[in-house]
Amino acid sequence: TRCIGSGFQKDSLYRFGRFDGCYAQWKDIRIAMKAKTNTDSNEATKLLETTHYHKNLGSNDPKTSPTAGVIWDLKDEPGWYEDV
Repeated sequence: TRCIGSGFQKDSLYRFGRFDGCYAQWKDIRIAMKAKTNTDSNEATKLLETTHYHKNLGSNDPKTSPTAGVIWDLKDEPGWYEDV
């Protein structure tokens, strides 16, 4: 529901100058349905690890943030490590 929400689309228009077609999310739904119907749990887990969500949004790595490089630049070392 996030992708079709007006706030998400407004953010996409602001960041990229266009509305998001939500193609990655639709692909994730197809992968999830395939994993759900798969009888081999290991294969299902491997399928879920290929999703856009898992690769880009499901981690705590700042490099995978959707705003990194668009709204803000990544630093080699966070600012709170600097001596004041």
